[in-house]
Amino acid sequence: MKTTTIVGIFDNARDLDRAVDRLARAGFEDTVYDEGIVAEETGNVGTIFAPGYAPAAYWGNTERDLKPKLDRHANARAFRAHLAEYHLPKNVIEGYVTNFDHDGEFVLVKTSPERAEQALEIMRTSGATRANRHD
Repeated sequence: MKTTTIVGIFDNARDLDRAVDRLARAGFEDTVYDEGIVAEETGNVGTIFAPGYAPAAYWGNTERDLKPKLDRHANARAFRAHLAEYHLPKNVIEGYVTNFDHDGEFVLVKTSPERAEQALEIMRTSGATRANRHD
């Protein structure tokens, strides 16, 4: 089956959350990339990849969680590697990595070409600063 990748770029978490919610309700599976949280798996929505920064976690005591965090270069390499799995052109990947490195938040959706316009419209009406289609 041929797939199309839709990439939405967001400037804030509120718009990103709105898009993810609307995409899920429409039956799309997506992957979210955000600088604000630690990398972890989520149930319905896909993978949340959040390099670099995470607030200190406190679990039952007041001692800080001192787990090492990835540096910016490691974040960029990991994001670049994941984008390569979507079979995007190298120059497109480099542009996205630059935006990601400057705190861009991304939602990627793999879908059929027939449903691609619906995913684009959801991202645009949810506040994406940019939404691109890659066939």
